[in-house]
Order: sequence, then structure tokens, then C-alpha cells
Amino acid sequence: MAATPIFISYRRDDTAGYARALCDALAARFGADRVFMDVDDIAAGQPFAEVLRRAVDGSSVLLVLIGPRWRGERAGQQARIDEAGDFVRLEVAAALAGRCRVIPLLIDGTPMPTAAQLPPDLQALAGRNALELGNAHFAADLD
Repeated sequence: MAATPIFISYRRDDTAGYARALCDALAARFGADRVFMDVDDIAAGQPFAEVLRRAVDGSSVLLVLIGPRWRGERAGQQARIDEAGDFVRLEVAAALAGRCRVIPLLIDGTPMPTAAQLPPDLQALAGRNALELGNAHFAADLD
């Protein structure tokens, strides 16, 4: 797999529609081969975690789409982000530990998680400058 400068990290049950719109817009501007989105770039039968790790390692920028369910809260269970094997956590932690620029995108006014709401390997995310991406002003935010 060739280096992909832009990696889109999102939780499917939180911001999939925004991730698709963002992917399409970035692909139109930079080329589809320069944007990584799991559903487009991981073929059937490929080892999911391994492909994600290689893609993050080869990226210049990781965009973290943070919506109201990004942490993956579940009734009676720990949030998915607190599980060591959570793919969103693995993506963001690898980018924070590497040389990749990590840019949080706060979706429709979702607040930035605090360091206390994040596992130790993601706490640096709370200190990153975030951008907003909203439905009512998507094109302007994208610019």
C-alpha cells in the first residue's frame, strides 16, 4: 500500500455520513489514492488492524471526526474508546505516537473530550487545536 497522506478516523455509528462527505470532497481535491477511509480501502479478507496500522504510519494527517457518540458509550459497559482493541482508539493512538498531524474535527457542535474522558494513550488529543464541521455550514467549514 502506498503512503496515504490523509487518514479519516471516525466511528461508524457516530459520523459515517460526515466521513463519507469529507472523503469524497478530499478525494475530489487531492485524488482518491491520497485519502484513506476504511470502507473504501480495506478489501475483503485483509487483516483490518494491520491495514489500519500501515495506513496510519504512512499518513501525514489524521482527521478525527468527533461526534456525540465518538467515545462509544454503552449502557452498563465501559465506553468503547476505553477498550484496548477499539479500532478508533488504535488509529488515534498510533497517530499521536507517530509523526502524523492529528486534527480533531468536532461535528455539529460536539464538545472536545477532556483528557480525563480519554484513556492515557489518547489524552494528548485533548490538547490539540480542533476545527468544527457542521451540517448547516459544511461547505464553508470544508474550505
